[in-house]
Amino acid sequence: MRDLNIDFLDLYKRADRFIKDAYHSYEGVSEYIRLMESCYNRGSVKVHGWRDDYDRLKRARWIRNQLSHDVDFDCDICSESDYEWFEDFYNRLFSSSDPLALLGRMESGAKRKQAENRSADTAKSLTETRPAAIPKFTAPQTVKAPYSQQNKAKNKKAGKQAEGCIFTFLLLSMLFILAFIIILLFFQIG
Repeated sequence: MRDLNIDFLDLYKRADRFIKDAYHSYEGVSEYIRLMESCYNRGSVKVHGWRDDYDRLKRARWIRNQLSHDVDFDCDICSESDYEWFEDFYNRLFSSSDPLALLGRMESGAKRKQAENRSADTAKSLTETRPAAIPKFTAPQTVKAPYSQQNKAKNKKAGKQAEGCIFTFLLLSMLFILAFIIILLFFQIG
């Protein structure tokens, strides 16, 4: 039992760190549970296994708290099924098949589909009301660059701004030094 408890606690710490990084939070598993609670009704309807994951995640946090604060590692508080479920949950976090990721994909997919339907309906109504002599106009599709490309563009712009600042600083420093040398020469000559 001692080894299982230690392994469970180690796995919990890794999952906690991953969630902290992924969700930019100071509380990993607790933050994940709070996020699940905030959209519990939508998630329990749309994501298969949402309730079970929520309950088992709360149990995992309870086990971790017991092992960290109340009981010693020789007790039989963590079962093999607890460890196996949490290991599966940890792997689902890495593969983005955890409950919150699934809900996010479902909801963004539904929003995208609604937008496509709206634009198709708008295009259809424009086609029906437009005289035949006027060519059909299709609105250009704007494709948003992936997040990593957006960051690259921002970083490139920030880099150019930083280069400009450095250049300006160096230029002003050189002018200051030149002015200082001229003043020194002026006083030495006079």
